[in-house]
Amino acid sequence: MAESSFTTADFHNVVQKHIMNALYEQLGAEKMDWQLILPFLEAARLFCTSEFREAGSVRLHTLRAEGDEWVDAEEAFLGISVTDRDDGEPWLSETYWISDVALADRDPEKVRRIIASLERSIAKLNAWLAEPEKGGPGEPE
Repeated sequence: MAESSFTTADFHNVVQKHIMNALYEQLGAEKMDWQLILPFLEAARLFCTSEFREAGSVRLHTLRAEGDEWVDAEEAFLGISVTDRDDGEPWLSETYWISDVALADRDPEKVRRIIASLERSIAKLNAWLAEPEKGGPGEPE
């Protein structure tokens, strides 16, 4: 009977089993050194960064669900979401009231600066709405 050849897939499986066994032994023996953890952390950061870049969205929202209806929200809120690139299922979906974001540090001076920045943003948005030649709809009739 001929002996089957040892393929690269077989090699991969054997190596993976040895690495996993060594990892289990190391984890059981003591806390892993930071230098062993760092490559996993860096890979996770790269993965998450690409997930956010390719399948993430950050939006300002003004409506909220109330039963089957959409109603005006109490204030604008920030929505952050990321879907899995393979199956399209969301794995992150967070919302934050704009006021909660502004008040997070509980620093009155910072809140004043945020209000001033928001007022400048509102002025820009109103200017865009008033100028149809720049893509805005123009003044309402």
